[in-house]
Order: sequence, then structure tokens, then C-alpha cells
Amino acid sequence: MTFRKGWIFTASLALIFGLVSCETTPKEDGEVLTPSETGENSGGPINAAGFLKTDYDPLNKWLDERFEVDYKHMTPQLIFDQVPLNDIFYETSDLPSGAPAFNFSSSDVSRRELLKKISQHWKLKMSFTEDASGKPTAVRVEG
Repeated sequence: MTFRKGWIFTASLALIFGLVSCETTPKEDGEVLTPSETGENSGGPINAAGFLKTDYDPLNKWLDERFEVDYKHMTPQLIFDQVPLNDIFYETSDLPSGAPAFNFSSSDVSRRELLKKISQHWKLKMSFTEDASGKPTAVRVEG
């Protein structure tokens, strides 16, 4: 084996052992946290009480349904077209351009919590638009 091949072999081994050692992160109570739950914006539970509040029960049920999400490099222009948010209509205006990317992973998050996290990340205002009878028709998102 030549000197150059020896360095390549050593560097490869170091890389392999380095990746294997980053497999999990232990929590304080000994539970193992997977890497997908350690995203930049995960930061614990999201208090979405009162956020996008409505008396329209079908919409409340939709907002409070729970999902697993893994968003990487999302922009304000792309985020509302992503599953599970893309099932309703959004009226967007003045969305920030060149804003920092939204990266978020969670194995259990509601749409309401996710929308609140998005609104906090880009400092967006979110509310409902309603028809003449008071039924919500869209989520208004303003930058």
C-alpha cells in the first residue's frame, strides 16, 4: 500500500466511525431521540392555544389532526403547497423574499401548531377570511 492510499484508507475509516457515532442523541431521562426530531426548529412543544381560533368544527378538526413532517429548506412561497398544509386555500400577500429557510421535523405535530411555527419563523400574520354567513373560506397570510 502506498502512502497516498494509506491516508485515503485512514480518512475513510475516520469518516465511517464519525458517522456511526452520530446515530442518536440521548435525552435527559434516558430516552433516545432520533436525529429527525432534532431539527433546527423543533425546540419542544408548540403552544398553539388560541391560534387560528374558529367556531367552525370541521376546520378545527382539520387544524388539530396530527402528522409527521420533515421540512427542509422551505421558503414562504413553497411552504403552503406542502403536505399536510396543502388541503385548504391560502390568500398570501407580502411574503418575505430571501427569508431564512424553514427547517422543521416532528413525528407528532398538528397543522395548527405547524402554522403557528411557520408564522413565528417568518413573522407572518395569519387569520381566516369568511364568507357572508361567517364560514371560513381561506387562511389569510400576510408578511
